[in-house]
Amino acid sequence: MGTLLTSDALEWIGRQIEVNGDEITESMVQQYVYASEDDHPAYVSDTSAEAVGTSRVVPPMLYQAATRPYVPLNKYSSDGIVIENRPVIGTGQSVGGTLAVEWVRPLKIGDRLSGLKTLVSMEEKAGSRRTFVVVTWETNYTDQKGEVVIRESYEQICF
Repeated sequence: MGTLLTSDALEWIGRQIEVNGDEITESMVQQYVYASEDDHPAYVSDTSAEAVGTSRVVPPMLYQAATRPYVPLNKYSSDGIVIENRPVIGTGQSVGGTLAVEWVRPLKIGDRLSGLKTLVSMEEKAGSRRTFVVVTWETNYTDQKGEVVIRESYEQICF
């Protein structure tokens, strides 16, 4: 197995990237609901949520859109990752791996998420066609009060 884990790549372990999100607004929720076609009553309005016996919440996966960095297109790689926020491993290409998310509490309109994304590990593996590296990132997202609302673990496959 050829080694993809160079000393430059390994220096990324422990690197942290600040994540700062936009305030979750009514408009953002409506756009997300329409785009995803997920019109669960709890996402649509207070009245709709009350009609089904629950309180209004934000679609859970909206956190990804609310925390996506705004950078010029030339700062993104072809696979949608901000170039400066990824280790260069092998060809520099990657694909998304597993995503594990724990919602500590539901998101609400008015929340503004921030976090610290940390590269916690890299593991080289031999596949049937090529060698690749599983890069694991962990992020704790907090709200405007500094309370943890989401814990995320994401594996990026680099080859």
